Amino acid sequence: MTRPRPLELASLLALVALAALPGCGEAEAQEPVEVGLADLPCASDPADGDLWETAPFPPATDGETCAWLAYESDTTYRIAHPLGRVPRAVHAYVSFHADGRSSTPLSGDVTRIVSVTDTAVEIRNGQGADFFLRLVVE
Repeated sequence: MTRPRPLELASLLALVALAALPGCGEAEAQEPVEVGLADLPCASDPADGDLWETAPFPPATDGETCAWLAYESDTTYRIAHPLGRVPRAVHAYVSFHADGRSSTPLSGDVTRIVSVTDTAVEIRNGQGADFFLRLVVE
């Protein structure tokens, strides 16, 4: 049995790496899931001030249960907001529970902010785990 030569081994590794690249690029190029204001029944009233949230922290102030937005792994979301201007800040929280119990603020690949406009925030869950999301813009 002959041993592979260094050049053959390097060529094989380069070919394997190139074959893996299209999968990564396709995940980034996917169409975002559109989330309109009508899809967020527990969102705050934009007339309440300079801050808007997709859902409150639990428990909801009116006693009703408000579900946070399902935030699936490796998915990009374009979430509409009613501020009418580009937000100064975007804050994201996730929970393993739909009602937002035991939530945590996010950073890193779980909440990659792709773009922010005067009408929407585009955010990507780059992790392999599903969560529930609360987004706050101000």
